[in-house]
Amino acid sequence: MRLLSDEGSATITATGIITSVVSLALAVVALGVHTSDTHRARVAADLAAVAGATAMYQGADACTTARRTAELNGARVVSCEVTAGDVVVAVARRRAEAAARAGP
Repeated sequence: MRLLSDEGSATITATGIITSVVSLALAVVALGVHTSDTHRARVAADLAAVAGATAMYQGADACTTARRTAELNGARVVSCEVTAGDVVVAVARRRAEAAARAGP
């Protein structure tokens, strides 16, 4: 069957272009959110480890302080260990994870 006119073809083309642009924009936003979460997880891990090490050398519980610091920075502690005088903390924020070590 042959088409006698191209009426409506611009609508189909415009719909395809709009769908492509919206899909690309959503992908860019998702990448930006993941990158932001990764940076925030790294910062939360660093701060939690330093806070935990400081608390340990002041006589307080390192992991409790690290956990509280991570929570205040929007992350949750996945693991916390005191190894050879160092505090090793791993945190997660949404799908991003990071680890840090602090000590003397």
